[in-house]
Amino acid sequence: MGVAALLAAPAAVMPPAFAAAQTGWKTVYDHSNQISMTVPSGWTVQSPSGNVTLQATGPAPAAGALPDTVDAVIHGALAGMTARSCINEAQWIGQHFGHINSTTVSAGPATVGGLPAYARVYTWKTSKSEPRWSRQQCVVKNGTVYVVTATTENAAPGLANRQAVLERIMSSFDIVSGPASRTPPAGNPIPANGGTGGQGGH
Repeated sequence: MGVAALLAAPAAVMPPAFAAAQTGWKTVYDHSNQISMTVPSGWTVQSPSGNVTLQATGPAPAAGALPDTVDAVIHGALAGMTARSCINEAQWIGQHFGHINSTTVSAGPATVGGLPAYARVYTWKTSKSEPRWSRQQCVVKNGTVYVVTATTENAAPGLANRQAVLERIMSSFDIVSGPASRTPPAGNPIPANGGTGGQGGH
């Protein structure tokens, strides 16, 4: 199945979201201090969450509705894997194993944490025909793959605002120099939900 089996899974199963007005932001880290990202203060964080290294989840917009999510996955890179081939494999796995028939909105080179990356924006529907919007970006560094996937409801009202929040989170993604190089901020939610990392923003 390959590395992208894990990389594509979050976009296939993770619920999209509603981005209510945000009053503050916090910086959170994964359980082993390899990555960080800045998320709205009201979001909950888990690390790990199944195969997902770091997951941030927004508040549910209404009873029974799915929340916005941003999922980060770390995995060893296959030989010769590039950021672009990582995204392409994730798309293939999502289609053949996650049964996601997605439509690409845009795709191309990007910069993540000062590193070259590749990003793809796509729309898709759940098994219940719920419209979804996702942005996935991949970085390959020193034989390791870092994939971040953000998902929200692909519907008005407020789609542009929700997308802006998700893109701000994704742009804040950073690769820490090593698991032992940094101590998480006091109160950072590792691995419990709803911690209070240091304040941040862009």
